[in-house]
Amino acid sequence: MAKKQTRQKGKIPKKEGNTFDKILKEIVEKVFRPLVEKRLGVKIVKATPLKEKMQTTVELEMDFFYKVETDQGESFILHLEFESGDNHDMVYRVSEYHGMALKRYKLEIRHVVVYLGSKKPTMPVELPQKEVFRGFDLLDVHSLDTDELLSSQIPEVVLIAVLANYPPEEAETVLRAIILNLKKQVRNKRVLQKYINQLVMLSRLRKIESLTIKIAEEMPIHFDYESDTLYLKGTEKGIEKGIEKGIEKGIEKGKIEGKMEERVSKNLEFTKNLLLNTDFTIEKIALLVGVDAEYVQKVKSDLEVGK
Repeated sequence: MAKKQTRQKGKIPKKEGNTFDKILKEIVEKVFRPLVEKRLGVKIVKATPLKEKMQTTVELEMDFFYKVETDQGESFILHLEFESGDNHDMVYRVSEYHGMALKRYKLEIRHVVVYLGSKKPTMPVELPQKEVFRGFDLLDVHSLDTDELLSSQIPEVVLIAVLANYPPEEAETVLRAIILNLKKQVRNKRVLQKYINQLVMLSRLRKIESLTIKIAEEMPIHFDYESDTLYLKGTEKGIEKGIEKGIEKGIEKGKIEGKMEERVSKNLEFTKNLLLNTDFTIEKIALLVGVDAEYVQKVKSDLEVGK
């Protein structure tokens, strides 16, 4: 009997994780410069990619490895290593042992290398100060300022705004602003489509993937649905409205007609909500909804007449 696969809470399945890794690798080259430079307080003038996979042994064999207790009540791990040659890379080997053992046991580790050679050893016994691991800088994307990311002239940085710091109830506003900013900056249809696909995938980390797809479909952006993640939903709408003319033509016709019919009412509803529930300017509301300022002014006038 095949084992039933379960999805652990809080973990992304390996296949989806690989997809996220791929997306992050696609955008990280441009994203990391402004964000990391600001975090570290440096200006990077050149960055050369290194090999992604480092070859190392799966199991490191240490000569002697003990958990000890002293008469002073101390408890730690003692590692003894015996070396017959004056190995100048020994400090790096012991450092590798240290990292792997520390990860496993989470106890203080003391290393002693016993030199068995006949000549006076000159091998270093300490890492240079700059090579000593003391921790890492933590760049918390969720704490980043959403407006600052949205105002970036780098599309990849604008994308990261979906993961930034904003109240859950503002998710729709943020998503619309992201898509509008991307549309304004990216004129190439295929490149824009790639960014929208990436936005959908990243939004999964905030559990707003469905909302992202819904907004992307509502907004006046045209895609090649046969090659993006929204294709399935576009296909379903097309079949419903265009079955009498065949699947291929029905998808295209139904998709266009359906969206045109829905867009007017949804734009109107969204505009009213922003006018009634926010203090945004006419111009900002027009930008978020994707309409002209005159349209927003008319809706505002109608609302005032109806009071």
